[in-house]
Amino acid sequence: MQAGSEHQNRRLGSWKEIAAFFDSDESTVRRWEKDRGLPVHRVPGGAGAKVFAYTDELARWLKRSTDELVEPKPEPVEPAIGAAEARADTGAATTPDAAWRKWRVPAAALVALVLLGTALLLFAPGGDHMPIRAIAVLPLHNITGDKTQDYLAQGMTDELITDLARISSLRVVSHTSVQQYADTRKSLSTIAAELDVDAIVEGSVMRTPNGIRVNVQLLDARHDRHIWADVLERNMGDATSMQQELAEEIAAQIGVQLTPFEKQYFAGRHAVSPESFEDYLQGRYYWNKRTPDGLSKAETYFKAAVTADTANPLAYAGLADTYLLDSLYSSTADSGTLEKARSAAAHALALDEQLAEAHCSMAYVLFLKDWNFAGAEREFHRALVLNPNFATAHQWYAEVLSVTGRHEAAIAEVRKAEELDPFSMIIHHQAGQILQNARDYRKAIDEYTKAEAIDPAFSQPHDAAAMAWRRLGVYDKAIAELRIAARLDDRFFGPAAVDQIADAYARSGPRGFLEETLAERRFYPQPAYSSALDQAALGRWDAAFASLQEAYRGHNLDTLSILCSPEFDRMRSDPRYTSLLHSIGLRRAT
Repeated sequence: MQAGSEHQNRRLGSWKEIAAFFDSDESTVRRWEKDRGLPVHRVPGGAGAKVFAYTDELARWLKRSTDELVEPKPEPVEPAIGAAEARADTGAATTPDAAWRKWRVPAAALVALVLLGTALLLFAPGGDHMPIRAIAVLPLHNITGDKTQDYLAQGMTDELITDLARISSLRVVSHTSVQQYADTRKSLSTIAAELDVDAIVEGSVMRTPNGIRVNVQLLDARHDRHIWADVLERNMGDATSMQQELAEEIAAQIGVQLTPFEKQYFAGRHAVSPESFEDYLQGRYYWNKRTPDGLSKAETYFKAAVTADTANPLAYAGLADTYLLDSLYSSTADSGTLEKARSAAAHALALDEQLAEAHCSMAYVLFLKDWNFAGAEREFHRALVLNPNFATAHQWYAEVLSVTGRHEAAIAEVRKAEELDPFSMIIHHQAGQILQNARDYRKAIDEYTKAEAIDPAFSQPHDAAAMAWRRLGVYDKAIAELRIAARLDDRFFGPAAVDQIADAYARSGPRGFLEETLAERRFYPQPAYSSALDQAALGRWDAAFASLQEAYRGHNLDTLSILCSPEFDRMRSDPRYTSLLHSIGLRRAT
């Protein structure tokens, strides 16, 4: 590594120029900023890519970094008794100062040595000054040849990801984003680049006569270097402790120091019955499918896991997650499923208060069922302390921040979720909703486009993008998105309804669009809040308030967006608006 030689302070206006100053590459200097405090500034109000730095600040940063590698000059000490004879035999200098001068090197040479040492430490594979800070666990292979054992490999993969994710100094990619590499032919370096990670764990799982065998290896993806490998075999009841061993060993191999809290957590893991753990893995296998049939089977297996071992907190957490997804997918957030989720999460926490998944489930129940924003926020905080790499917790917490008007914090949380789970269509869609709540409609549309690319059959981003285009006043594009949404899923606007809206727009412009949209809302499963938007956009304030009250009484979750919807801006001074906010538990945006 070599810093630029100019002594005059200069302003460097891009990552490329900053990298050239160090004779390095952009990815490295970006990492230095994140991990080592490289002084890089952002243009106020600009995009994240608009950066600048000053050469004198970079030089001072470099000096501080290199100074850490230079041992201080030793203090002169009196020689021990008998040292005079040794000096006489060797011809060594007779004073400590003379001895120091003998080993002194010219200043320029010392600087060169320090810079070389820094470069070696920073760029050498596995170098301590270039630590592994991001990791992905690829789907472990089922090598039994029996497809019915796929749940075992996927379940063990998920559990290892979950355990590694509890290590706060690591970024661990979530299940959704690694699952696509189950049967890939891509190289490890390509996968690492796509996931933006430094290291990759891969391996295999097979059942043995007495339990389970896991074969894993850890690779430094930056340098295509093998770091470590091991084979562990346990009975099924000890599989959770085996996952703990693997997580701790991987952390040790990449030089990550566990905090006392993390050590305490891993030490506190307890075994569950083999039958219960196997049923739990089956439940997670079907839960990850996120289909009505998958959730039904997941519930069956999680209940079996609870029956087999009533002290298994993972099984209760799995039940809570299943009821939550069932509630969301069936659009019945006020149904008994949320109370079942609350009960299951409470059972899990009674058995293991440090289970992040259960705190996250409880938080979402408090948000969806109770509209208890403060309570939900406390539980999300607890979940993220216990598992800082929990992408879903970041995503759901972002929703709470968004509907309560804290848009900057909400965007930061959902960006963290995207970083941890970059190929999750749900998270990209939710990022779009949060950006739309913040009234950044163009960026919201970009996020919907990413969600659509991941799953072209996913209709909701098209419906949401239609609203964003409508709010931008680009009705042709709104209609185009509605057509795609109707073709994929006609639960809201069917193709015939979109034709009617398009015809009304052609005849009467935006007002015709809004009038016909409002007329077609009658076919919505929960039309009240959407109707309130249309009525407010048409200036029908009394009708809009009546629809908002209906949405509130029906516990329609869309009602929580009342602070963020621009259609209601002209109604915010009305006492009815303030009263409704108070009923919901929201405060007027400041």
